[in-house]
Amino acid sequence: MNERLRITLSAASGRPTITGPFAEHVAITVTGAKARYITVEGEAGAFCEGLDLDRLSDRAEDRTDAEIAAGQRSYAAMLQALERAACPVVALVDGVALGGGLGLVAAADLVIATPRSTFGLPEVLVGLIPAVALPYLTQRVGVAKARLLALDGGTVDARTALRIGLVDEIADDLDVAVARHARRWLRTDARAQQEVKITSAERDAPDADAEALRRFAKLFTTAETQRRIVRMAAGEPPWLDDSEGEL
Repeated sequence: MNERLRITLSAASGRPTITGPFAEHVAITVTGAKARYITVEGEAGAFCEGLDLDRLSDRAEDRTDAEIAAGQRSYAAMLQALERAACPVVALVDGVALGGGLGLVAAADLVIATPRSTFGLPEVLVGLIPAVALPYLTQRVGVAKARLLALDGGTVDARTALRIGLVDEIADDLDVAVARHARRWLRTDARAQQEVKITSAERDAPDADAEALRRFAKLFTTAETQRRIVRMAAGEPPWLDDSEGEL
């Protein structure tokens, strides 16, 4: 199993944006990933400017409502795949994270940004709404703060993003910062991490409480979990056996 899976937004066309093919590729890659953690990152100075506006505006007057909605579904599927990934997902932000790019940030489990990074939802400036990204942003920062960001259309700096909970950590060197978290993740049980992600993603399901208890009981009876419990009860590190925690 690879420790780290990197997903990189390319700015080859001059602007780092999200296209339908890219979103579909990410959803497939993340869903089948065998990694201990995933990083989503852009190029230096620009994380993601959102959805590709040129493609969105191409023949817009000829598109039906169903066709327009279909274009958003690939983006939605990508965010859902990141939310349900079997391991921690980290957004490493250096530069702008706007619109759909902010949705990527909000769907991550951990967000680390450089001091020069900025965040915003400019959709209202062009007469749109962040239909897919807003629920993820609401989950991360709360209804009032997410709504205000969507209504304002402006940007906030890294320090403000940290204060409102959009960013978890500000660091000059993103790789050094994520490596510190990775050292802890590699000590955890990968099966348990996966169940945490699923339980969190399904928190609003009608039978969420019962399912969480079922997952707890299933993990509790495994030999791997019992070995870790015995070690911790004896005052020993529960991660001594490096083979444990693999999927």
